Amino acid sequence: MSKSVTLTACVDPNLDAELSRLAAAAGRTKSWLINEAMRFYVAHEVQFLAAVEEGKQAMRENRVVDHQTVVLAFERVIAPRP
Repeated sequence: MSKSVTLTACVDPNLDAELSRLAAAAGRTKSWLINEAMRFYVAHEVQFLAAVEEGKQAMRENRVVDHQTVVLAFERVIAPRP
C-alpha cells in the first residue's frame, strides 16, 4: 500500500461526535471511515462527471431525444393496463 497523506478539514462538532460513535461501533478508526467515505464520494463524482461528458458528446453529435418524446414514452410504460 502506498504511503498515506495527511489532510486537514474542519467539521461540525456533531458530525465529529457521530463519526466517533460510528468508529467505536464498527471497531474502526475515524481515519479509516473518512478514507472509505472519501473513496466512495470521489468514485461517485468521477462516474458522474464521465456521464456528463458522455451527454455533452451525444449533444455535439446530435444523438439526443427531445424531452416531450421521453415523457410520452415514459407515460406509455407506466400507463395502467385495461
